[in-house]
Amino acid sequence: MSMALTGQLGLHEVIVFAAPKIFAVAITMAGRMGGGVFSSALMIGALTGLVFGLIATGVFPEVSGTVTLYALAGMGAVAAAVLGAPILTTLIMFELTGDWQTALAVMVTVSISTALSSRIVDQSFFLTQIERRGIHLAAGPQAYLLTMFRVASIMRKLDDPCAANEDACWEMIGYGIYVDGNATLEATMPIFDGASVPFIPVVTLSGEDSPPELWGAVFHVDALKAYNRALAAIAAEEHS
Repeated sequence: MSMALTGQLGLHEVIVFAAPKIFAVAITMAGRMGGGVFSSALMIGALTGLVFGLIATGVFPEVSGTVTLYALAGMGAVAAAVLGAPILTTLIMFELTGDWQTALAVMVTVSISTALSSRIVDQSFFLTQIERRGIHLAAGPQAYLLTMFRVASIMRKLDDPCAANEDACWEMIGYGIYVDGNATLEATMPIFDGASVPFIPVVTLSGEDSPPELWGAVFHVDALKAYNRALAAIAAEEHS
């Protein structure tokens, strides 16, 4: 990477280094082996930027800059897309070079890479990994907190003094308004919005031929209370 940033590599050498590096990172991450992506992003960005610079300076030598400028811009672009931190990446590149003209070139490439990557990943490589596990961290606490509460933990059982009427629950089940006990509030809150009911029966589905087993009911007010308490706890933690 140091040789790439100083323009000491030829086009053939850069391709020889870049292609195996990309393949190695893909194999490492897919195989869940130890390894990170930060240093790899810097190296791949510097190499691919240098490739573009070598081609650009060879085709348009009068209007193109130095190859090292393209290597720096490529390193910043890939790092910003992977880390999801375009402003920080731009500042780091300015700190490394101390040249505002280089920082402007990096700013342009970082803006383009961030705009393109935002259509493919959820803000960063790391947030995309978390999103694939069903945790909507990129959307903020108001989204992922709904996945932290299971219906069974906040429902009112049938023997609760303030439980829902059992006959009313079975009537709602007949209309298809119910939720599985293992579901989360992420699946439950849209039912409240669509059905406009004060509570939803909680059942266990044993199979297609077996009738559902009624556990109790989850009330809209209980779900909102649990959600609000979690939001308040997150806000207190952030400002502590």
